[in-house]
Amino acid sequence: MLKGFADRLLALLFLADATLTCLALLLADWGRHNLPLGDPVAPGWFIKPPILVAAALIWPFFLRIFGAYDTRRTHTFHDELRAIVPAVGTSALVLIGFFYLFEFRFISRILLTYFVALNLLFLINFRLVARAIANWLAETGHGGRRLLIVGAEHVGREIATLIGAHPWSGLVLAGYAADDPALVGQRLGAHPVLGTTADVVQLVQAHKIDDVIVALSAREHDTIVRLALDLLPLPVQVRIVPERFEMISARARVEDFWGVPLIGIRDPAITGIDRAVKRVFDLVIAGASLVILFPLLAIIAIAVKLDSPGPIFFGPLRVGENGRQFRMWKFRTMVDGADQEQRYKSPVDPRRTRVGAVLRRWSLDELPNLWNVLAGEMSLVGPRPEQPWIVERYEPWQRKRFAVPPGITGWWQVNGRSDKPLHENVEYDIYYIQNYSPLLDLLILFKTIPIVLRGKGAY
Repeated sequence: MLKGFADRLLALLFLADATLTCLALLLADWGRHNLPLGDPVAPGWFIKPPILVAAALIWPFFLRIFGAYDTRRTHTFHDELRAIVPAVGTSALVLIGFFYLFEFRFISRILLTYFVALNLLFLINFRLVARAIANWLAETGHGGRRLLIVGAEHVGREIATLIGAHPWSGLVLAGYAADDPALVGQRLGAHPVLGTTADVVQLVQAHKIDDVIVALSAREHDTIVRLALDLLPLPVQVRIVPERFEMISARARVEDFWGVPLIGIRDPAITGIDRAVKRVFDLVIAGASLVILFPLLAIIAIAVKLDSPGPIFFGPLRVGENGRQFRMWKFRTMVDGADQEQRYKSPVDPRRTRVGAVLRRWSLDELPNLWNVLAGEMSLVGPRPEQPWIVERYEPWQRKRFAVPPGITGWWQVNGRSDKPLHENVEYDIYYIQNYSPLLDLLILFKTIPIVLRGKGAY
């Protein structure tokens, strides 16, 4: 989605959700006084201005946390439901806590029931109507910026597919300009090839184009430069898809460097409020866990020391976010010096100690990872930190997994753990990066508990 339109859409959704939530509160208050349910109540409004202000802040916050404003995770109406329902439930609980915190004495369960029901009704129906309007505008070609895609090969068609899947993107695809004259007049999917790359200026004028996306390969460098210069005098926005966009798209960010546009291909995939929430969650849970588990950690340390000669802790090098290496701390589970041999994990390993076998069975050897979480080298949830010698054998697409902090547990661990082949593990990690949300982190943590208890894939 184009940034300007995305910002306006996000602002609209924030404002609409806050307004509809406040309206639901006021209507619930009216219903509690006027509908024949429950005992009679004294006249006057129960919902005071501070409550309305709190609701207007709480609801958009949790809707954001649960992904209701992330168009990458709300492709369908069902996706939106999965975000809205838990967000409203969580927000209602927080609002009840607000009542108690500020000593609003009257808390009517009937009023709260009215409110939650009305709130869900308003938010869900607002999105249904918004989707219907967006689809109608996209189908009729109204209400959007007209777009011309220069390039009718794989990249250009991929962009057309994305626009078709996101009718609320603010773009209406008028057609393509192809570098192959034989394609002119044909239709690629639902959209025509209007002309060649040599006709772009005329096509922009004839079809009242607002935006041009140049999706040509790097070998067409001269053509790209010429198009950019030719379109400068026209009132049209021009954007260029960089070469190898499949490799960098999960991590790319464009920024202004004192007038020079730079494309960052190694920037963090989780930024802004999502990163702040993730970090605070890591610090709170990891810190509390270390305090609570300290007696267990002490017992394990003594057992490791008595079982075999060598250090208690083992800190192998691992590759983390952005390819940075760090030492991932664990309880030692193998004989001293076993790390000198490079080998993949195996269910049967003669180097393992007796205590080490028990620790690995219950994943207790990884408890010192919590220190890495506090240090900011790891997160509770994320791609598993990989050994440097394995990373050296990675293909370029596999390095996308370094776009976020590595985790103690992750999406592939709860979908097979060590039973999965290496390439499938990486695919699971990339799925996590592309679909990240705080809710997904919570889901993974909850799914990790029974898997650890069963010991599935742990060795």
